[in-house]
Amino acid sequence: MSEALAPGRDTPRGRAAAGWRDPARSDGEDGDRQFVTALARGLQVLRAFRDASEWLGNREIAARTGLPKPTVSRLTHTLLALGYLVHGEDGERYGLGPAVLALSAAFLRQNSFPQMAKPYLQDLATAVQAHVALGLRDGLHSVYIQLWRGVGQTITISREVGFHLPLARSAMGMATLAGMDEAERAPLLARLRAEAGAEWPRLEGTIARCQAEVAERGFCVGVGIWHPEINAVAAPIHSPGAQGLFAVNVSGPAFVMTEAVLRRETGPRLLETIARMRALGIVE
Repeated sequence: MSEALAPGRDTPRGRAAAGWRDPARSDGEDGDRQFVTALARGLQVLRAFRDASEWLGNREIAARTGLPKPTVSRLTHTLLALGYLVHGEDGERYGLGPAVLALSAAFLRQNSFPQMAKPYLQDLATAVQAHVALGLRDGLHSVYIQLWRGVGQTITISREVGFHLPLARSAMGMATLAGMDEAERAPLLARLRAEAGAEWPRLEGTIARCQAEVAERGFCVGVGIWHPEINAVAAPIHSPGAQGLFAVNVSGPAFVMTEAVLRRETGPRLLETIARMRALGIVE
């Protein structure tokens, strides 16, 4: 029987790290007349669902998005009518609808890299008996687009495809930042600095360390960065013709995946997997 290790994203620190914001304030440029706030808010409602199994009421969605409850009610009504949301059995809560699945399927058809990488990353998950996730940046977060667990793995972490990790507080996010060129990274760092406030000096130091590790070794190590009981190692990946910078994250409980294990065993295995894909032209 597998043991589930809760990720603790509902702790006060987790909520602060992964808090959802109105995209009209966080992603839209001030004074941009082309930015459609209503559309952005509708998409933000969909982003409030952290995985496909969640059922949320208007009050919960309002709390996660920061949008007024009357606005949320109108948005959920519209998204329900369009098939992006469905009603739960109680008639009051909502879940993600089939139209969302159609969008994700279209994305994966357009980006073949996740499917090409699948057997190699599954082999890695089995070899290290840990979770291996492939992610892309989504605003100030990284989002899991594929996830593999080791065959026979006995300790699991309750994460699924669609799970979000904060860029500045996760190994995957750190690897993503390290893999960017300076022109792309600089504006993100400015936004992260503004969001972090007094915590920025500590985060900036971790970002700099991880960037140096990726430059020197090809991967970075996160010891309790996102959750004190979970450690991870991550690396950025560029795939020819793919849209966006990918990152591979290998994570597990801290008592198994110690810093020494990550640096001496897991990180090198991750690099070996990337080298196998590079030899076949799957990654650059």
